[in-house]
Amino acid sequence: MSNNSANILSSTLVILALTLVSCTEKSAPTKVGKDSGLELEYSADLSKLRPKIESEELEQDATAPKASTAVQSKFDMTSEFDVLLDSIKVRNDTMAILNGYTILVYSGINERDAGRVRNRLFDILPEMQAVMQYKLPTYFVKVGTFYQQIEAQPLYEKIKRYYPNATVVPEQFKLDK
Repeated sequence: MSNNSANILSSTLVILALTLVSCTEKSAPTKVGKDSGLELEYSADLSKLRPKIESEELEQDATAPKASTAVQSKFDMTSEFDVLLDSIKVRNDTMAILNGYTILVYSGINERDAGRVRNRLFDILPEMQAVMQYKLPTYFVKVGTFYQQIEAQPLYEKIKRYYPNATVVPEQFKLDK
């Protein structure tokens, strides 16, 4: 087929396509309402495109409950998913630690001073339990367990009156099981 006849064929197909498109029903926006022309309405008859449903079928569907059936899959991963969930649970159980904050009241190498600070905190805050920890070579006296630093502020302000060097520090707490 020569180049000239290919051009004639493609031109004929384009003309044929344009002719078919021009034969379809036209639907264009029309002006509605006020004379300002700002409001446009579009209308087209779509009834021939909608599926036909018999009224008997509608009545049956409304009154009869549909039975639900389980969907069977070739790719069932339930057992693998259960194994994964079990491994996550075991890991979480071994990592029973919560990040939070506590108030560090004393830090030093003198055990006697640490004991005095802890005993005085019992007098100042009878509702709180002051904890004395020893990590070689330092003694720490801490009070309170808080999720967020801002939760520690009221207690910190109260302790600060007696111990100006007290500070809020990050801490990891072991969770009780």
